[in-house]
Amino acid sequence: MSRDLVMAIDIGSTGTKVICVDASGSIVASANTPIDSFSPRDGWVEHDPIQLWDSVVNCLGEIRNNVSSSRVAAVGITNQRETTVIWDRKTGAPVYNAISWQCKRSAEICKRYGHLEAEIERKTGSLLDAYYSATKIVWLFENVPDVRKRALKGELLFGTVDSWIIWKLTNGTSHKTDSSNASRTLLFNIITNDWDDALLKEFSVPREILPEVVDSDSLFGEAVEPNEFFDRPIPIMSCLGDQQSALFGQTCFGENEGKCTFGTCLNLGINTGKTIRSEARGLTPTVAWNIDGEITYKVEGGVYVAGSLLNWLINKVHLAANASELTDLARSVDSTEGIAFVPAFVGLAAPHWDMTARGILAGLSFNHDASHISRAALESVAFQTYDVLRTVRDGLGISIQKLNVDGGMGKNDFLMQLVSDICSCSLDRAEHLESTSMGVAYLAGMAAGFWKDLSELKKLRKTERVFEPRLSESRRESMISVWNKAVERSKGWSN
Repeated sequence: MSRDLVMAIDIGSTGTKVICVDASGSIVASANTPIDSFSPRDGWVEHDPIQLWDSVVNCLGEIRNNVSSSRVAAVGITNQRETTVIWDRKTGAPVYNAISWQCKRSAEICKRYGHLEAEIERKTGSLLDAYYSATKIVWLFENVPDVRKRALKGELLFGTVDSWIIWKLTNGTSHKTDSSNASRTLLFNIITNDWDDALLKEFSVPREILPEVVDSDSLFGEAVEPNEFFDRPIPIMSCLGDQQSALFGQTCFGENEGKCTFGTCLNLGINTGKTIRSEARGLTPTVAWNIDGEITYKVEGGVYVAGSLLNWLINKVHLAANASELTDLARSVDSTEGIAFVPAFVGLAAPHWDMTARGILAGLSFNHDASHISRAALESVAFQTYDVLRTVRDGLGISIQKLNVDGGMGKNDFLMQLVSDICSCSLDRAEHLESTSMGVAYLAGMAAGFWKDLSELKKLRKTERVFEPRLSESRRESMISVWNKAVERSKGWSN
C-alpha cells in the first residue's frame, strides 16, 4: 500500500486532535479526545501529563478504524506552548502535573527576576511573565521535593508538550524540540537560535535537562508507540508551537501576512520575515519557524481568554446551555446598552501585560439582562482583537487590512462580523478551520516530498467566506471608548 497520507498530532489546552491529510490537502480521517485541566488553587492551572499522552493514544486508536499506519508517510506535532513538563529520564514518570501556560502560580517568582527584564526581552523577544516556562521550572525546583537535586544529577528531563509527546512516541529515544517552541521558554536566544547560557545560569536551569533544538522540518525521531497503531516506524518530520503552526497552516508565508486564531485563547500573529520586530511594546517577537536552517520570525499578541469565557458563562454561570444559545441571546439585542465585559480572569496579556488585572463587568443597570451580558462577552473577543491589531498598526507601522482567521470560534458568523466591524478589517475564513493541525501536516508533507515548496502549499488553502466591516465609524469609536474605560478599571485589581 502506498504511503499517501501525512498525519498531524495536535495537543491543545482542551483536547487533542489527530488528522490525516492527502496530497490534495483534504482531511481523510480525524479524531478528537478531550483533555481535563485542574485548578487546585485560584490562578493555578494543570494537566495530567499521562492523560495528555493517553489522549494521543485514544485518537490514534480511533484513526486506526479508518486509516492504516502503513499509509502514513510522516507525522507532524503541534502543541499548546509554554506548558511545562518534567519527567524521569529512565522511567518516564512525571515528577508533577504539567503546569499550563494559563497558570499564574509563578507570578511572585517573576518579581525576583525584575532586574533581568531588559536582557530577557532583548534575547528572547518575550516579556518577563508567568505565562512562559522558565519561572514554572523554578517553581517546580522550589516546591516539589528533590526535583532540583535530581535535575542537577541529570536524572530528569524538561520539555514543553511537544517534547513530552515526541519522547513518548519514540519510546524514550528522542528528546527534541524546535525553535518555535524553544522560543517560548524565556531560556532561548532567538538571535543565536540556541539556549542562552547566561539566562540558564540566572534561572539555575541545567542545560542537561533541556531538549535538543532542531529545525522545524527535521527528523524528530521515529514514532513507534503505541505499537498497536504504528506497526512500523514512521518518521516525525515536523514540529511547531500551535500558534506558529496556525500561521503556517493559514499559508501566511509572506512578510506582513497575518492570521488570528479564535480558540480557548486568542492569538494574532504577523509574519515579519527575516526581521525581529521588537519596537511595538506589548507585542512579542518570536520564531515563526526554522525551515532548512532559515529562520522566519513573527510578532504576536496573545490574549488569555476568548473561547474559555463562553465556556465559563455556559458551565459556571449557566447563562446559556451552549455557545449557539449564547450567540442567539447576544444577537437578540442591537447593543450592550453601554456595558463592557473585560475577561481578565488570569490577568491581561497582549498588549497590556498586567498580571494584576481581573475580570469585570462594568456599566450595569437594572435595564440590562442576559442578552446584553452575552453580547458584551462576544464583543470582548472583538475588542481584545482590536487592542492587539491597533498595536500592530501603530507600533509597527504595518497597515493590516485583512486577516486570515481560524479556530473553533471562527465558525461563529456573528462573532466574525463583530471582529470585522470593531477592527475595521476584512476577515478571510478558511474552508478548513483546523489550521493548527494543517500547519504541521503541510510542513511534514513538504519535508516528506508530498509538496515541493511553499508556493504549492499556498494553493491548498481555500477561502470559505470573507467578512467585511459595515459598522459606522462614529458607533465604532463610541464602543471602543466604553471598552477602554472598562479595561483601565480592571487593571491593578489584585494588588
